[in-house]
Amino acid sequence: MKVLIVLFGLLAWIGCHDESGDINAQVYEADATWTNMLATDGCSWHFSITSKDSTYSVLPSEASRAKIEKELGKIEDYYSFTPVHLKYSLTGSKSTVQCGWGRTGTYDEINVIEIHKK
Repeated sequence: MKVLIVLFGLLAWIGCHDESGDINAQVYEADATWTNMLATDGCSWHFSITSKDSTYSVLPSEASRAKIEKELGKIEDYYSFTPVHLKYSLTGSKSTVQCGWGRTGTYDEINVIEIHKK
């Protein structure tokens, strides 16, 4: 009987253990560049984030676009680099963007929590 009580207690403890590894729960903060290089055969609007040894690109979710336009205004250029500071979380999804020569780029999608022009 004691073995069953210990076993059920252990199962209850494991079931109540808090896993904070959810990718959507983590908020990241980084300096980035709101970039459009479509005119030079690059990709349309995306964020370029420089991290220690590499630069990676991410795309804002549709829900984040209004927040970006509110802070940066509606930019119609086909070649632009705007330095920004971002607070964001990953959505866990991928999104595509138009690139030069009829290609598309697939990048991780983010939810923009805060954005400020530098």
